[in-house]
Amino acid sequence: MGPHSYDPGISPTGVFWATEIPEDSIEVHLGKGKASLHATDISVFDAFTIPNSLNPTHPLGRIPSTINSLDLEWSGVTRTLEFSVDANTFAGYFLENSATIEVTATTPPGLGGNGFKFVSDPASTTISHFAQIAHDQNGVFFQ
Repeated sequence: MGPHSYDPGISPTGVFWATEIPEDSIEVHLGKGKASLHATDISVFDAFTIPNSLNPTHPLGRIPSTINSLDLEWSGVTRTLEFSVDANTFAGYFLENSATIEVTATTPPGLGGNGFKFVSDPASTTISHFAQIAHDQNGVFFQ
């Protein structure tokens, strides 16, 4: 979402910007080169900037916030790549395509928040320079 950072934070194990979403929020049709993600009410922090988000001390602070709605669509395969590297226990089938996004996020007033609301342009206005969906296998899942 650009230089402003709404994200779920960094886990104690160092995994960052990842959060669990309901499985029924995701739909994948790899054979058709299509996928979608539709999620609502995702708990995140408004960390204000990406550098502040990545800094463990968050010098600018961070405020509990919500991604109210997130809609991503991938489609229109332009290139495919399939490979396997046994030495690194990695294999994958990658489909380069285009994606659209539409998102709304809010930082509530109070607790340091100012009631800021971000509303993206409609998904139909998205300019997609690169997008990719894939099926990959690695590590203990490599077979």
